[in-house]
Amino acid sequence: MSRIDHAAFESPDPDAAAAFYERLFGARVVKAEGHPVMAYVGSTGFAFHEPGGADDHIGVRVDEDERARIRQRLDEAGIEWHERDHGIATGLFFRDPDGRLLEAITYTGGDDPRRP
Repeated sequence: MSRIDHAAFESPDPDAAAAFYERLFGARVVKAEGHPVMAYVGSTGFAFHEPGGADDHIGVRVDEDERARIRQRLDEAGIEWHERDHGIATGLFFRDPDGRLLEAITYTGGDDPRRP
């Protein structure tokens, strides 16, 4: 079943941004080389990346079959998309009609291994 997985934001200081969420919401902060600084509030992640990284976006978790169906629907609608291999997951990026960037993300092992 699809659900919100994460919200990703650019930050001049990703560690400080994650620490803010830790102080206010009791978020669990996880840092992994090559990935944004994550602040998990329950099972939802806030991803903070340095300027010039991935654009701000909302990630929706889907399984591989659903990601393939979304890709087909995007093609049928003439909507541009691209995929990115994150190592632990594959993300399908596209924009909604208002220009917001979305990511349909599928984790290799079924779940984000960094998640609490």
